[in-house]
Amino acid sequence: MDTRGITLRELMQLPILSTARVISGEQGVDRIVRFVDIMEVPDLKGWVSEGVMLLTTAYSIRHDPSLLTALVHTLDSLGAAALAIKPARFLKEIPQAAIEASNACGLPIVEIPPEIPYTDITQPVMELLLGRQAMLLRRAEEVYRTLTTMVLENSGIQAVSDNVAEFLKAPVALVDNDRRIIVSSPSGFDWSGKETPLTWNINVDRRQVARLLVEKDRLDDMEQVGIEQARLVFALELMRKKVAEDTEVRLRGNFIDELLTPPLPSRHEVERRARQLGMNPAHKWEVAVIEGETAPKEENVTRLLEREAKRRGVTPHVEFRSNRAVLFLPTPDTRRTGTGTAEEDSWGKTLENWLQDKNEGLGGFRTGMGTSEHLWDIHTSYNAARRALSISGRLGQGTGSGGVTRYEDVEVYHLLEATNGPGFAALFERKLGKLRQYDQEHDSNMLLTFYHYLECRGSLIETANSLYIHRNSVKYRLERIRDITGFDLNDPREQFVCHLCLIYYYLQGK
Repeated sequence: MDTRGITLRELMQLPILSTARVISGEQGVDRIVRFVDIMEVPDLKGWVSEGVMLLTTAYSIRHDPSLLTALVHTLDSLGAAALAIKPARFLKEIPQAAIEASNACGLPIVEIPPEIPYTDITQPVMELLLGRQAMLLRRAEEVYRTLTTMVLENSGIQAVSDNVAEFLKAPVALVDNDRRIIVSSPSGFDWSGKETPLTWNINVDRRQVARLLVEKDRLDDMEQVGIEQARLVFALELMRKKVAEDTEVRLRGNFIDELLTPPLPSRHEVERRARQLGMNPAHKWEVAVIEGETAPKEENVTRLLEREAKRRGVTPHVEFRSNRAVLFLPTPDTRRTGTGTAEEDSWGKTLENWLQDKNEGLGGFRTGMGTSEHLWDIHTSYNAARRALSISGRLGQGTGSGGVTRYEDVEVYHLLEATNGPGFAALFERKLGKLRQYDQEHDSNMLLTFYHYLECRGSLIETANSLYIHRNSVKYRLERIRDITGFDLNDPREQFVCHLCLIYYYLQGK
C-alpha cells in the first residue's frame, strides 16, 4: 500500500464519483493521487506538483480547446495523477486530439458530470488522504516504540535486525565499510551473490560506520518509515558498541602503562586483569614501534590492525604517542597450520607488507620490532623495539628490509654499543682512521660507501641502489678505499673487522 496517497482506481470507487468515468488514459488508473487542485489559468508550470488530480471546467481555455492537448502533455511531464473535466458547460465535448494524447502518455482524463460540486469531490478525497497519513503516523510511532524499547531493554543488535526483517518481510543485513557482515537476518542468508540490494548508510559521530542492506526491489512508504527508524536504532546500537569498545581500549591502555612502568605488577595480577580485558595471557606478545617525521595516521594504523586481528583471531592493542604508534601484538604459541610458514605469518612480515604497500598510507615510516615475551614481561619487548628503532636510525636503511628492524637482527650491535670503551675507538682509528681523514679533507663518502658495501654482502648493484648512485661510481670508490687503506676487500676477516668498526663508529653518532 502506498500511504502517501490513493490510486485513481480507488478514488473512482467513491460514491460521489459513481457517475464519473475515465474516458482515456486508462493505463494510468494506478497513478497515485496525493491531493486535488482546481485549474484557473492555462499556464501550469511552477505550481503543479507531483501527484495532483487537477479539476477544471476548461473555462480558461474555452476560446481555444486545442490547448487541452498541450495541457495533457504538461501535466504528464510534471508527474500529475489525472485531469478531471466538466466539459458540458464550456467545451461541450473533449477534443479527440486531447484523448489521443491522454492514451499515448497514460495520463487519465476523467469526465465529471456537471451537477457534482467540486467540494463534494475534494472533501472525501482529503479525508482518505488524511486517513492514510494518520495511519502512517500511527504505524511510525509503533515501529519507533518497538525498536527503541528493544534498545532500552538491551535486546541486542541481532534482535533488532530480526525485528526489522520481520517488519519488511525481507532479508536484511548490517555490514561494515569492508562489506563484512556485522549482523544478518536470517543469520544464514547468503549475501555474496546479492550485487544490488537496497542500501542505506549508518553514521556515528558524523562518520559512516556501516551500511544497511535490504534484499527487496522497492519499499512502500510504510516500509520507508520503518527503515528510517531502523537506521536510527542501528546507529544507537553501534554507538553503544563503540562506547564500550572505547572504554575497553582506554582500560587496556592504562593496563599497558602499568606493564611498562616500574614497579611492575605480579604475574598473577597480570594474568587476572588481562583476561578481564580480553588480552590472552597464554599468548606471546611482541611490541612494534612505528615512527616517522610525522605521526602515522591513527585511522590507517587502526584499520590495518583491526583487519589483521580479525584474520588471526586475536586482540592486539595500539597506543599513539607523539610521532609514533606503539603496537602490542599477540601470537598464539601454536603457529598457524596450513600452507603458510611461521615466518610468512609473523607480525614482522605483516608490518613489512604494510610499509611496502603504497595504498596503506604507511610509506616512509620505520618500525622497530621487539622480542617475543610473555605479557608480564612486555616491557622487555617494548625496550627492545625502541633500541631496534634507534639502532636502525643511526645505521641507515641497511638493517631491516621493508623499513622493519627486528631487535634480534641488531642485538649484537646493541651489545657492541654497550661496550663503549677505548678499545674499539683505537681499533677504528688504526683500521679506518685514514679513510675518515680522507672524507673530511675531500668532503667525500668513502666510509659510508664502505659500510653499505659490507651491509650488501659485497654486491655492487645493491650497494649502488642503497646509495642511489651508479654502479661505476661504487667501483671507483672501492678502488680509492683499497688505495687509501691497503685492504684486501675480499678477505673475510678484514671485512668482519671493518664492518664491526664501521657499526661502532655510526652507533656513536659520528
